[in-house]
Amino acid sequence: MSRAALFGALALAAGCAAGAKSAMVLERHARPLGTSGPDAVALPVIDRYRYGVVVGSVVTAEGERGCNGEVWLEPEGAPVRDVRAIAGARLQNMFRFPQLLPGRYQLGVRCLGFQPVRKSVDVRIGQVLRAVVTMVRHPERSEGSVRS
Repeated sequence: MSRAALFGALALAAGCAAGAKSAMVLERHARPLGTSGPDAVALPVIDRYRYGVVVGSVVTAEGERGCNGEVWLEPEGAPVRDVRAIAGARLQNMFRFPQLLPGRYQLGVRCLGFQPVRKSVDVRIGQVLRAVVTMVRHPERSEGSVRS
């Protein structure tokens, strides 16, 4: 089964499951310092022995590209966040956090009308970490429900 078909099946299953939540799948290649292919573009030669990079894309459970919201990356134990806007108009609704020092980070995505998702990620020198985020809509609230 191709990778695209697998992600499509996962997105469909997430959208159909009762009580489904937004999800994030992380990919890390076995050969981090490849000199060709998409990883070579995501992490230029000059940065390979100093930094790591986190890249990703956001899709909805219905298979649509993106949502209006933001993606953020926060170093563990630090009171700061690097926040990037995401919107349906962005190219393939992708995001990129370049030149990251090695360590543990919290990667999160929140979009208007969708359940937020966050995951702890380990950034390593010379590696490209890919995140495929599937956003699931908030369940419909009944008219009489009260928000707290």
